[in-house]
Amino acid sequence: MNREQALQYITNAMSLRDPQEKSLVFFADYLEGDAGKKVLARMKKENRGSVEDIEASTKEYSQAIPDLRQFQSFERTFPAYTFALATGVGKTRLMGAFVAYLYLVYGIQHFMIVAPGNTIYRKLVDDFSKANNPKYVFRGIEELTTSNVKVITKDNYAQSQMAQLFANKIEINIFNIQQFAQKDIEKEKGITKFSEMLGESYFEYLSSLDDLVVLMDESHHYHADAAMGSLDRINPLFGLEFTATPYLAPTSTKKGTGLILKKNIFYAYNLGNAIRDGYVKDPWVGTEADVDFGQWDAESIETDARKLQLAAFFHERTKVALKEYAIENNRHEVKPVMLVVAKDTAHASALRMLIDSEQFRGGAYKGKVIEVHTKTKGDEADETIEKLISLEHPDNIVEIVIHVNMLKEGWDVANIYTIAPIRSSVAQILTEQTIGRGLRLPYGEKTGNKNVDRVMIVAHDNYAKVIEEAQHSKLIQPSNIESISTDDTKVVREVIEVQSVFVTNIQEQIKASGSLMQEIEAQATKAVNAVMSEDTPEDVKIATIQNKVREIVEITAKNEAVKMGSVEVGSTAYEEGSLFNILSEPAKKELEDIGRVSRQTIEVRNIPIPRLMLTPHYGELTIDNFDLDITKLSKFATDASILEQALQGKEEKDLFGVAYQGHRETELTRVSSLGEGRAQSPENTIISALLDFPLVDYDEQRELLLKLSNQAVAYYKSFVSDTSALKMMVENNFRQIAKEIYDQILTHKEFKSESYLESSIREPKPYLEQYNISRSFDEKPVTLESQLDRFSRDKIYTGFSKACHSMYRFDSSDEVRMAYLLDKEPSVEDWLRPAPNQFEGLYWRDAEGNSQHRYEPDFVVEFKNEIVMIEVKPGVEAKNLDVQEKKKTADKYCELVSKNVGKYGITKPWRYVITPTEKITVSSTVEGLLKL
Repeated sequence: MNREQALQYITNAMSLRDPQEKSLVFFADYLEGDAGKKVLARMKKENRGSVEDIEASTKEYSQAIPDLRQFQSFERTFPAYTFALATGVGKTRLMGAFVAYLYLVYGIQHFMIVAPGNTIYRKLVDDFSKANNPKYVFRGIEELTTSNVKVITKDNYAQSQMAQLFANKIEINIFNIQQFAQKDIEKEKGITKFSEMLGESYFEYLSSLDDLVVLMDESHHYHADAAMGSLDRINPLFGLEFTATPYLAPTSTKKGTGLILKKNIFYAYNLGNAIRDGYVKDPWVGTEADVDFGQWDAESIETDARKLQLAAFFHERTKVALKEYAIENNRHEVKPVMLVVAKDTAHASALRMLIDSEQFRGGAYKGKVIEVHTKTKGDEADETIEKLISLEHPDNIVEIVIHVNMLKEGWDVANIYTIAPIRSSVAQILTEQTIGRGLRLPYGEKTGNKNVDRVMIVAHDNYAKVIEEAQHSKLIQPSNIESISTDDTKVVREVIEVQSVFVTNIQEQIKASGSLMQEIEAQATKAVNAVMSEDTPEDVKIATIQNKVREIVEITAKNEAVKMGSVEVGSTAYEEGSLFNILSEPAKKELEDIGRVSRQTIEVRNIPIPRLMLTPHYGELTIDNFDLDITKLSKFATDASILEQALQGKEEKDLFGVAYQGHRETELTRVSSLGEGRAQSPENTIISALLDFPLVDYDEQRELLLKLSNQAVAYYKSFVSDTSALKMMVENNFRQIAKEIYDQILTHKEFKSESYLESSIREPKPYLEQYNISRSFDEKPVTLESQLDRFSRDKIYTGFSKACHSMYRFDSSDEVRMAYLLDKEPSVEDWLRPAPNQFEGLYWRDAEGNSQHRYEPDFVVEFKNEIVMIEVKPGVEAKNLDVQEKKKTADKYCELVSKNVGKYGITKPWRYVITPTEKITVSSTVEGLLKL
């Protein structure tokens, strides 16, 4: 496979991100050049002499490419290249991409991956050898499968048959750097021990390979380790190093302490870039407002407790936000974890005792905190590591991890959302490594939900320092700072999952049953005990069992609802392995009796919503030929400001004639041009910017784009006579210029043959989706009648007589007022405020023709002879484009549903109404409002 084919194949199959693709492309290009050819010539052992010539050629090559100019030297006796990619970008996947590329293009079959410790070692073994692992690196590469990729580890190398590999097989060795310890090499232990099966040691076997490529993960850890000398003795073809922290140990100079940057960095993509490009979470900083932490003893556990209260507030707020997001977007729920950074091991133990006690948040975290540091030994250490590795699993009850400078690279979970450095400094390298643990995105990409996409760093004593560094750092921007009052930290929120009245009714009947509830409690206890250790506090076990009981009751109620909607009463058509199939006969009979009674009331307060997905399809796009309205174009500055400052002050003399360094000379110069350069024409600059907009197609609209850009440039020439100044003005403002032209294009567009892409109508779901409400623990629901004077949107409402759920929140006081009218209107049978995922997909288009927006109506109301979908809107907004586009989709839904009355469980026609808010008063009638 040639270079271009392999790059395209690997990039697409492995879904490489931009920095991963750039790393691969830059190195592929390098191997095609003179320096790279010298490297590949080392495949003949006799050519493996000094690498000085290759190093000089590599430096010359890298200096010609801006992104590679940081390369200085190999720093080893063999060619070695560091790829410095930020945490969360995907270094392991990049390793897999290099292995695939080198095999497909150059036929290289032998690789050795070196890890700095056991955690990373275990992760690498899983990622390269287990095809059922979600993070398996070769997924999508057909030429690399578990049948032709042989993974050899520190656990099996002695038993491996080192016969000559077949032409289509490759060998990947994965070892800890400790396997190359100098003392073992000298004493011929470990991999240097003679093997009768091989006729040599495994170390000698590796050294004999012509095409061995070494990949070093987190190589900064062992850059100066004595074990690296062993890799020099192996003298591989070349080495690829991967790290998020391309620094070596700090060094002291006359100017202070600094970090040494590795000299063999081939390509770098730092944390600031990753945050900017959306590959990781956004870091925020939070503190308490108006609190002087300097007034307390910085070394006391009481002060730590005060700081941890704020951290717990952020953690609990995030827990609610993640649960809401998962439910409303039908995604798996992420359990957030808080990472606490302690000063030392004694401090870590004290913090654990505090958090694991009744005195902290009322015992909310008893049994849910673990402590990790170098003094954790033996079985306790092994158990802790297992809990760390499984931290993302929903059955892992750990919510807080306390560590002392131990959780750096390799601990690759994505659910760290709160980081609380207690008694910690703001040193750059420590801050980046600590924050890096919380930057991975749990869904693999940004969701657009701020609380799901950010990690909160809690700052107290160091708040001002963090702010100061943030002003000059790409890591944390000063706008990403949140100040929380002391009172706010006391507010604990929860998500209420409000089931439909119908499902709730079944749940209540199950809870009131006898033998059925006994068996549910027994099953819950069995399930919880299977995943909890013996030392888990009893109160934690009891609370977890209670939660499991609620979960089983909810699932059983929903299953019963599905069963009633699809099979005859009394049938036992449940999935194999479901709770029903392991119930005793008396419990089964109770459940069937509940289903029989519930079936008789299924029509009460339950509006069947037909399942139908609608996506606008607008056919052919046409843009009319028109002339640019230059009165709508802005005028821009036609010069630039150059600020210059001397680094050294002018020599001046005092009254006694003694010379001293005076003020540094500063000049502010305004220029009309920075020189001709090689800039493209202003017209082409404008057209290039226009092509970034979604409705612009150069092939289809070439003549129009040329005309509009020429007209714009002609207008700018009317007040800018100099050609260079005109180019500079357009280049400085090209995005705004293109936006102003594009806004005019939008007013001259038309979609012909508008239609909808529609799915087949299906029967309604057997029960309405649950409605989720976030509230503080002390927030009490109110009735509509109690709010007659104000109808506040900030309240939670309950006590309905006709609603399909028992509680709702509303987006405006007008919606609350409408709910009041619906609930007391005699002609209304029942009404519903739809949950976000109740309708399968009613999509509407925006001004640019994008149709990815989902529409959710405010109300669905059932009358005797019809069902009405209602949108509450101010009259002045009713004619807005987005409101009318939503109306088109809703009208289409009602039209299609109404055509199928008598089929698919549809019993009544549907229609859609926009109700003006100014007409909704307590004296209005619903029938009157729907006639407007």
